[in-house]
Amino acid sequence: MNNTKDLKIKKILSIAGYVIIAALLVISIIFMVNITRMNILKNAYLVILWILLMVEVIIYALLQRWLVSGIVTKIIAIAVMVVLILGNRYINATRNTIDKITDVTTKEDNINLYVLKEDSATGYDDICKELIGILKVNDREHVDRYLEDISKQTGTQIATSEYEDIQLLIDALIAGEVRAVIVNEAYFGILAGVEGYENIENELKIIDKKTIHTEIETAPEKETNPYDEYKDYLYGGEDVFTMYISGIDTNGLPTVNRNSDVNILMVVNTKTRQILTINTPRDFYVELPYSISKGEKDKLTHAGCYGVDVSVETLEMLYGIKIDYYLKINFDGFVQIIDSLGGIDVYSEYEFTVDPIKTYVVGNNHLNGIEALAFARERHSFTSGDRQRGVNQMAVIKSVINKMASSDMLLNYTDVLAALGNCMITSMSYDKMVDLIKFQLSDMRGWNVVAYSVNGSGDKLPCFSLKSSNYVMIPFEETVEQAKQYLATIYSNNVVTIG
Repeated sequence: MNNTKDLKIKKILSIAGYVIIAALLVISIIFMVNITRMNILKNAYLVILWILLMVEVIIYALLQRWLVSGIVTKIIAIAVMVVLILGNRYINATRNTIDKITDVTTKEDNINLYVLKEDSATGYDDICKELIGILKVNDREHVDRYLEDISKQTGTQIATSEYEDIQLLIDALIAGEVRAVIVNEAYFGILAGVEGYENIENELKIIDKKTIHTEIETAPEKETNPYDEYKDYLYGGEDVFTMYISGIDTNGLPTVNRNSDVNILMVVNTKTRQILTINTPRDFYVELPYSISKGEKDKLTHAGCYGVDVSVETLEMLYGIKIDYYLKINFDGFVQIIDSLGGIDVYSEYEFTVDPIKTYVVGNNHLNGIEALAFARERHSFTSGDRQRGVNQMAVIKSVINKMASSDMLLNYTDVLAALGNCMITSMSYDKMVDLIKFQLSDMRGWNVVAYSVNGSGDKLPCFSLKSSNYVMIPFEETVEQAKQYLATIYSNNVVTIG
């Protein structure tokens, strides 16, 4: 009787064992197919991993004929399956996130029809016979197309009045000179630094909206200034790439055009394992591309209102370099990344307080997402203002890079990926991003991250985007030249030393 019972138990265990082995084989094959498609491991490592998993399955299968070893291998096989299932989850999450944030080469403009908040109008039908204000130069292609749409829909010829800049346009609306205005939502960022206009959007209401998506050409034909001589731009070799990091001042999607309050060049040299970051203050008084301003100067931050490609070209002209990729970040969403990493340790050169968030001490500060964002945005506590803010922003980026390059990244991997997918986009290709992941996985050493910030002096001058005098930073040319020297050094595969 006992022998019969023992035979039944052995038979059940044997069947269960082979079911587990079959499941392990299937899950192993799925894992290997996914990781092979992901292409994040070198071929030699892939072959070794394939062999190890197949040998493991064969050994588990052979050991099922013995009771004790069969039970042990069943337990081990189940544990391996759990690991492989988690691995598949991580691989799929990684692939989905990279797909989501890479190869993004479109920009988004919201062309809105505004009236005063207390206005009873609810749509363009209510104002089509009234005078509408528009900008004289900026974004006329989009605005004119929008006016045509209104005319077709209402059967009315729209009367317009033109204004030189966004401030004069809004003043006309408030004064009652026009009933409504048609303007690109991005241009309200231009008013963000003008006293009395910081929250002007809250005093208006949108009664109609048109969203326009425009393809950003990877190598567009640029309208050059006919008075400028042609210049050869510095460019890194195969071991170096340059990325422009743009931090926008909005809660919306990163594709939306808006002021670029963070403007950092990140030059990565994979041969020397050094990363050079160069901060350019948001108020730097620079020439925008000739196709935009015809040589008229503006704040660097305003370039973002016309598109990330305009910011890229502006910095290329300033430093005499070619930029390979852009990375556009919604810095409010950046909070999620830092929280998912378990916080970061950031070095502060000064002690200061951002009420009601935190007092930062000289030295290392462990910061959560909100505290890191406040640290990166504060400028009024420093005599150097926006320049020190740029230094702090680079310190935050350095800390995030170091944290993501460490083993701590694995603890909350999927949370970090979800945060990345929600707050950033890049023109870098999927394949290039995977190559970088493969490179880091093959060598988990940290990076030597060095930072430099150009500087200038404050003044009040008119800008292309805002004709009235407003605060700008006149560049100290010696700091720009120093930045160019650092760029030339890292491009030539030499190590940058910043004193």
